[in-house]
This record gives sequence, C-alpha cells and structure tokens, in this order.
Amino acid sequence: MFRPILTLDGIMIATITLNPALDRSVYVGNLQPNDANRVVKTETDAGGKGINASRVLKELGSGTIALGFLGGQTGRYIEHVLRNEGVETDFVRLDSETRTNICIQESSGNPPTVLDEPGPTLTRYELDELFAKVRRVASKSAMVAFGGSLPPGSPDDVYKTLVEIVASEGAKAILDSDGEPMRLGLQASPFMIKPNRDEVRRLVGVDIKSTDDAVRSAKLLAENGVKLVVISLGSQGAVALYEGDAIHAVPPEVKTVSTIGSGDSMVAGIAHIISGGGTLEDALRWGTAAGAATAMTDGTGICKRHQIARLLAKVEINRL
Repeated sequence: MFRPILTLDGIMIATITLNPALDRSVYVGNLQPNDANRVVKTETDAGGKGINASRVLKELGSGTIALGFLGGQTGRYIEHVLRNEGVETDFVRLDSETRTNICIQESSGNPPTVLDEPGPTLTRYELDELFAKVRRVASKSAMVAFGGSLPPGSPDDVYKTLVEIVASEGAKAILDSDGEPMRLGLQASPFMIKPNRDEVRRLVGVDIKSTDDAVRSAKLLAENGVKLVVISLGSQGAVALYEGDAIHAVPPEVKTVSTIGSGDSMVAGIAHIISGGGTLEDALRWGTAAGAATAMTDGTGICKRHQIARLLAKVEINRL
C-alpha cells in the first residue's frame, strides 16, 4: 500500500504563469497553405500552464490563486475569464499587451497547427515585483506550480529563483518547463516535476520506449533532489517515482481532440490529491484522468469535474 505523500499546512495551491496568452482557436475543414481557408468557427480562451492548472484546481474544489504577468485589453480578458470561474488572481500589471496564440484545428483530426507569439518584454522591476508577490503567496500556500515558456527579458534561471523563494517560505514547488530554464530550475530541487518524453530526452538523453526507460529516467532526474518525478507519456499515460516507489498509470481509450492543456490538467489533478493528503496511486489516477478528459475537449478547452469523475475508475494503475 502506498502511504500519503505529504501533510501540508498551506491553505491553497498557487500557480505562476510568466507568459500567459489569449488562446484563439480557429476551425477549418482542411488547412490549405498559401491559399484562402474558410473558417468554420472560432473560440477564444485564457491560456498558459499555470492558468490552465488553476482553472482545473478550482473545478476540483481546491483553493487556488493565479499569479504572473498580464497587460492591456488581452490581459483584462484573461483575468475576466479567471474571475468568472472563481479563481483568485494577483498578477503584475504590464504596460505591454499580453500575447495572443492561434491554434488552427482541422476537421480531419490531425494535430492542430499552433502559432505562438513571444510575449511582452519584461523589465527587472517587473520581475522583482513578481518575486515579492510569490514570496507573500507561498507563505500561505501548500504548493506553488509554475512552468511554460519565458517571455523576452526573463533570465534563464528565473525558475531556479522561484523554486528557491517558494522553498524558503515552506511551500512545495512544482516545475513543468523545458530546455535551459528547466535544467537550471532542477538545481534548486523542486518538490515535483512533470516533463514529457521529449523533454526528458533533452534533459537526461534517454529516449523513452518502455516503462523501464521511464523509471530509469525518473531516477536520474530524482538525483537533483526532486521528490516526485512524473513523466507524461501521452496516450500511454504517465510514470511516477516517489522515494523509490514507481507506478504506471494507463488512461482509458478516449477520442483525442486536442492535447493542449492536458499536461497542465495532469499537474492540477496530482496537486489536488497530494494537498489533501492522498497517496501516490490516487494522485496519479486523478492526474491521468484529468489529462485524458482535457484531451477530449475542443481546441484549448479545459476539462470539467464530471468528465474526470467518469474516467477515474477506468484508469489502470500498475506498480513497477
């Protein structure tokens, strides 16, 4: 039997999104490059790893607050979406406009074509303002999750700094990023990380082709002082390693419409259970169900609690 992972004193789970976006989904029949395309419908939503996670956390009943940077009309729209869903916010205000990302979804079912803007350039003053907000929020939070791309002007070690701030205030840091920001962030030993197989290959040079490969990779990553390593494997589920215990969660077969936000939903499901004193098995079951439920939604849509609940019993858990 797996024991509860943690007993946490904080009252909520905070999320930090350094480079939020307005996600605009455009639906077409079959995308024809270098030609005019008829748009069937469009959808607009708030986007960004932490923002997605906070929305799912709120849906699951966890207390959550979203932090990061927002600016202009786009930023006001994102905050409106969050507040409409009951998510508390404390963003640093920018003079520059928050970016817009475009997701082009074909009716053929092919993976979407995504166009990501770089985002506004940050100043040192704005970063310091965020660090101060994070320090205040971390002091009353159980966990703080952050990840995603960095906006221009951010130092590569910004996640390392954030993990150190969170740890100094007694909260547990969750990091989900890629490349050099992730590599440097690992040096601060976050409590949990959630790379996918491509990110793992870039971090430790292992090409994951089996659960044994995933466990071996997780052990290499845990050498950085990470307590909980979760490696997401898409339709093959996820492998988690916590203090020597390893499990593989296999999701039910679902019709995948768009995987955008699935990893963020997995993080939210796991954090929701851990913060309530749940076991590794339960945490990965909820995280896997949440990720699969979001994969079933259109465009940049995020799962709902009833969708997660329908999938929970169908998630297969295997001890490795």
